[in-house]
Amino acid sequence: MITFEKVTEANEQLNSQIEELNRKVFPSAETTANLHFLAGLYNGASVDFIAVEDNSVFVGYTYVINFFQGSFIYYLAIEPDFQDKGYGTALLKYLREIQGNRPIALTIFTPNPDKDDYEECLRRKWFYVKNGYVDQKIPYPDEDNYRFDIHMNGYGIGYIELMAMLNKVNMFINSLIGNGRYNL
Repeated sequence: MITFEKVTEANEQLNSQIEELNRKVFPSAETTANLHFLAGLYNGASVDFIAVEDNSVFVGYTYVINFFQGSFIYYLAIEPDFQDKGYGTALLKYLREIQGNRPIALTIFTPNPDKDDYEECLRRKWFYVKNGYVDQKIPYPDEDNYRFDIHMNGYGIGYIELMAMLNKVNMFINSLIGNGRYNL
């Protein structure tokens, strides 16, 4: 049975499982302590930090930042052994239920055939497209000039609001880097 649980700082086992998953699937990732700290920095925004389990077995999680204009999926990860079994889709469906009609945005690396992670980027892109996320055709470069594609599920947010939301996310990540709480 699939269940969803709010991730709290007090649940050390769940935080440890999330950190282990992050090491497996992300090139560099915050510790859960950083994610809990980051949640406290989002003035005027809330965070949904949610784990998904199947029969009490940890399967994955998502970290969503809720701004006035919409929500942003900062992380969504499923344990490799549980991928392609519907857990990511179930987590996105749950997010849609708790978000209601609010638009949900995310960024993914732009698939580039010249990069080693091309197949992985394509797989992620099609996962979100399959689940109703639409490429906004807005390239979003980061500091290393690695391009991201912006995808969104829902409507009612314009370009300026979307860019403001993404810039807020970057501002808070940069504040973590500046405070020494985030290690790249």
